[in-house]
Amino acid sequence: MFMEDRKKRDAPTGKYARGHHFLTMKKIFFYFALLILIYLATFWVNLPDFDLWARLAVGSIFFQTGSVLKQDIFSYLPTKNLWIDHEWGSGVVFYGFAKLMGDWGIFAVKALALLIIFLCIVKIIELRTKRPPGIFYMMFVCFALLPGIGGLVRCQIFTYLFFTTWLYFLERIKRNENKFIWIFPASMLFWTNLHGGFLAGVGLIVIYAVGELLNRRNSLKYFGILALILPVTLINPYGLDLWKFILNAAFMPRPYITEWDPVTWDGPYHLFQGMKIHILSGFFIFACLTVSIAIKKFRESTRPDWTKIFMIIVFLYMGIRHQRHTQFFTLAASALFYDDFVELWNPLQEWIDVRLKNKSRRLWTAFKYGFGYLLLAAVAIFSLPALSHRIAVAPQVYPVGSFEFIRQNHLTGNLATTFVWGSYALWKLYPQCRVMIDGRYEEVYPQDIYLMAMQLSEHTINWREILIKYPPDILVLPKNRYTPADLAALSDWQIVYTDIVSVVLLPKDRVSALYSYPDSATLFNWKEDLSKKIVF
Repeated sequence: MFMEDRKKRDAPTGKYARGHHFLTMKKIFFYFALLILIYLATFWVNLPDFDLWARLAVGSIFFQTGSVLKQDIFSYLPTKNLWIDHEWGSGVVFYGFAKLMGDWGIFAVKALALLIIFLCIVKIIELRTKRPPGIFYMMFVCFALLPGIGGLVRCQIFTYLFFTTWLYFLERIKRNENKFIWIFPASMLFWTNLHGGFLAGVGLIVIYAVGELLNRRNSLKYFGILALILPVTLINPYGLDLWKFILNAAFMPRPYITEWDPVTWDGPYHLFQGMKIHILSGFFIFACLTVSIAIKKFRESTRPDWTKIFMIIVFLYMGIRHQRHTQFFTLAASALFYDDFVELWNPLQEWIDVRLKNKSRRLWTAFKYGFGYLLLAAVAIFSLPALSHRIAVAPQVYPVGSFEFIRQNHLTGNLATTFVWGSYALWKLYPQCRVMIDGRYEEVYPQDIYLMAMQLSEHTINWREILIKYPPDILVLPKNRYTPADLAALSDWQIVYTDIVSVVLLPKDRVSALYSYPDSATLFNWKEDLSKKIVF
């Protein structure tokens, strides 16, 4: 009886109860909208990434043997003595989910990763403001992250996941919640074997250690975390050799790989309703807002948080230097500077409040909080009819017909094709054919061999050099780079098949009078079995 009376006394009443109910409903609406946003981002693209096929092949072999390949078996070119596959764990995850759930398995991996990433950003913001951000803000964060999450799924999604998770727990530890320290060595075991981007995690700990040292706070615990995670990075199939590879890969030149180029105003661009939108527009806006905050804080002579300053300087520099690294800046800035971004707009908000009457002010407040939900609803209504839950290999992007022609006619030997198609070729045709080059370039191929192969792939002046030095048995070349005059210059070769994007050429002395041809009607809705076994 006493407990019931106490509950009644403690229960919220009157305006407080209504306010509490309103805040609860706002949170429910926000998280429901966040799930819709994640759903849209997950199914926005159903075209497989060019590198996914090699990952699935590695996963298939692991499920059959329980071990990781140490030497390449897919290429006919000279390769490195040791194949250090820094993404081998990603392949196991992708293939395992595809084996268990089919296409839905790949989508599930992406959805789960995005859910954790966005929740961590929200929770970091809640640590600082005691409330979640608006859904419009999260939509903009999603837009800014599109270069990294906009495709179907790539291995670096695991690095973005762990990076954001670590950022959240480092912020908790910064508040002396040291009970979370165990999470770092435990999760590093997985990060190390899923993607080579674990180096970003080491860098993140170093930033907090140095930043908190400059802030004159206890930085020893961060050095302690470093001491815990570094030995864990050695628990991988390659031991210390993985570190040698990662450090070399971090500084190696990567010609022809656009995402490793510096940021420029020249693109790349999205085409949306005929409009050209720079793919890094979100990064540019976050960078401008962050610089504005820095100028404002400097003028106010506020006490600096050296951890945040050091972090933003490092990740902004990395992002400008390599387009691929803009994601780290976006993740860090969007989570840690939300309250500062809001503060930038306070003068405008005060100006509006002064000029609006009570009724108009209420309408403005309702519009301000409801705009994000209306925009998300509009995007959902516009997008949902076009979304697909089925992973299809588009013949406008992949040489589906050409590779199927090779498979059906049992054409065997060394296959020379472009860099971006090599991974699909090895998945589709191994062991029937071995490929020239594929997306594992940094792991498998010596730099001189890679550069020579890219001459054919990119159609440079010396594109025929590799055909002379390492003669293939089959050629599959893209129509958009090789003209009829180029193909005619290959006097010893003959075109035997052509599809939407490519042509198949064979040496004239190997051409047969009879070939079977793929059904052109089925090519427009081509489907691959993502859980098939790689015979080796």
